[in-house]
Amino acid sequence: MEQEPLDAGLQISMSSDDMEDDLQSNHPSSIIEVPIVNGKYYVLSLLLCLELIILFFFDLLEGPSMIDDSDEFLSLSTKFFENREDLVSAIRKIGLLQGYVMVITRSRSNRDVAIGCDRGGCYRTCSALEEKKKNSASRRIDCPFKIVGRRTAEGLWKVEISSLLHNHEPSTDMAGHPYCRRFTKEEASQVEQMSRAGIKPRQILSSLRQSNPDLLAVSRNIYSKTSQFRRESLGGRSIIQALLDELGGAGFSHNVKYDHSGHLTHLFFAHPTSIELTKSYSNVFVMDCTYKTNKYKMPLLEIVGVSSFNTSFYSCFVFMQKEEQQDYQWALEMFSKLLGDGNHPLAIIIDRELALMKAIQVVFPMTPNLLCIWHIEKNILAHCKGQFKEDADWVGFMSSWSTLVKSWDVSTFNEVWNRFQIEYKDYASILTYIGNTWLPWKERFVFAWTGQISHFGNNVTSRAEGAHGTLKKYLQVSTGGLREVKENICLAIQNQFQEIRTQLASEKIRVPQKLCIPFFKEVINKVSFYALFELQKQYLLANAKDYSSQCKGQFSKTMGLPCVHMIKEINIEVLPLNQIHEQWRIGTRSFTNDHRASLDHEDPFSSLLSEVKEKYEKQPLAQKENTIRQLSQILGASCPLIFKPTLQPHKGRPVGSNKRKETSSTRREPSYFERVEKAPRKCSGCGNIGHYRNKCPSNNKSTTLGTQEQEIYGCGSLL
Repeated sequence: MEQEPLDAGLQISMSSDDMEDDLQSNHPSSIIEVPIVNGKYYVLSLLLCLELIILFFFDLLEGPSMIDDSDEFLSLSTKFFENREDLVSAIRKIGLLQGYVMVITRSRSNRDVAIGCDRGGCYRTCSALEEKKKNSASRRIDCPFKIVGRRTAEGLWKVEISSLLHNHEPSTDMAGHPYCRRFTKEEASQVEQMSRAGIKPRQILSSLRQSNPDLLAVSRNIYSKTSQFRRESLGGRSIIQALLDELGGAGFSHNVKYDHSGHLTHLFFAHPTSIELTKSYSNVFVMDCTYKTNKYKMPLLEIVGVSSFNTSFYSCFVFMQKEEQQDYQWALEMFSKLLGDGNHPLAIIIDRELALMKAIQVVFPMTPNLLCIWHIEKNILAHCKGQFKEDADWVGFMSSWSTLVKSWDVSTFNEVWNRFQIEYKDYASILTYIGNTWLPWKERFVFAWTGQISHFGNNVTSRAEGAHGTLKKYLQVSTGGLREVKENICLAIQNQFQEIRTQLASEKIRVPQKLCIPFFKEVINKVSFYALFELQKQYLLANAKDYSSQCKGQFSKTMGLPCVHMIKEINIEVLPLNQIHEQWRIGTRSFTNDHRASLDHEDPFSSLLSEVKEKYEKQPLAQKENTIRQLSQILGASCPLIFKPTLQPHKGRPVGSNKRKETSSTRREPSYFERVEKAPRKCSGCGNIGHYRNKCPSNNKSTTLGTQEQEIYGCGSLL
């Protein structure tokens, strides 16, 4: 009988070249078929098989560095899994232990899932590498590792191994793999909550590492996650549509304006709690624009109110396309509707913005418009300080100006102004600047006129400046969209509202120990502490011997509180509550956090619906059908499609300038007066400090020398 060859039926190749071809084919490389040989040759066949397996691995190591860690994965092929997630999790767990990251490369629902190495596949690009602006890199090196999970007829999942080979070494540090930097569901939820609370990404990361020291994520992963949350929250809507839906759904008072092409140009909105505060404290408001708050570079008009505690609150916000009269007028008209028909503030304080001044005159003609005296002083500094050689002369000039502004009455102002003109007659340019720029508006900042207005001690716009600074701490960057800016504004308003609400509740139950005297008996816990301590100052002055020089009668008019004269002459022993202006009273005030509480109880829309319903019930069937049809048409009317704002031109170097640096900082650019204060006067001719080149003493010397040379060389005769 002919002897059967020992290697009959074996499916293993001894050639390394053939081995590579086999690895690149679609046949499984991890399955070895050994036939069952009868008789004495069975043991020899088995030994030969083991020898061939050893030679197989040696060939791999000497070949293209293909690595096979198959023991753990081969054990999965005999197991069944209840669902796809368990199968994928088991494969990933083994891969991480070996230094590899397994990712899903293809998946079909309830059928199969393909899992490969995260370094599998090749880098693909739509453009040539030379045309790319960024230096791109890829971790993909076409790793052949592949495992397929399939769903059986019984509903279980089974592993089918296609290739267990890698063409790279295992990673010793898994931080370089994006999959290992992913967040768990609990961590992702924490990231979402903290990002909505306005916490910075690096602080979010530090907080997560407190609970998970092995976290591999970096700040870039936080930015990517928050960006993902924002995309998911859009729900297929445009950014502007999502913003308007959120404003309407949360009870905001809002309105928009857009151009002929549908791009948003103006956005007005007021938070529900801001509406409540605005209607409670509708006497004094400070208005000012701030910049570097959004990526569209739209100016943001902030309207800030004053509470009973002399603290500030945000009343409303307006994004505007420009800062012209029509822009301000539209914003003030929206603010007027917020206050209600027939209501107007007692005073509005702004800086010298002529367009805003004209808009206030149109919308609030009965409201005094005061100018910020601090900004006036800084403008005078910027335009006039360079005219004075000595610092002592400049200090004396500003002292004279301050005396002029603080004139008690009109006659005193005229006298001081005449002396001012005589004292500085040699500075014609300064007198011309003050006379043309500021004196036409003297009724808006000189105390002789502003002392007759109830502005409650507000004659500067520092409240608005402080509000700008507070808001920008929440914004963090100047490159956010309008939706992100709105979300951060809400955080600032909610914290601010809670501060006022807590202070109101606190002062209703606390009694200042210094005010436990009969004079304050009727106003304790009914008037704010700030007003009570201002009254205490007047009460102490009334007990002084000479109080006439301390009080000129303007305190009562400007603050809404009894002055020294009233306390002394009327001989008030117990101060009645009716002597205190409503601005300072807290006894009847109460604030809630209900978004709908700020809406009018007598809503005109609700009353109109009641009338429609009452009329509908009395109509015959034909008219009822017609009414239903008309209402359906109203409800089915489509809203106009509004697009994102266009990028607005702004101050500074033109776009495209090589020296211009675009940053995400919210820090404002220094004003002209700040540059004047910071930089000492330095002559570009002689280099000395204290004067400029046009007033340099060396100019006189050079002129004299030139005249002498002309006389010596006869240059004068040539002319």
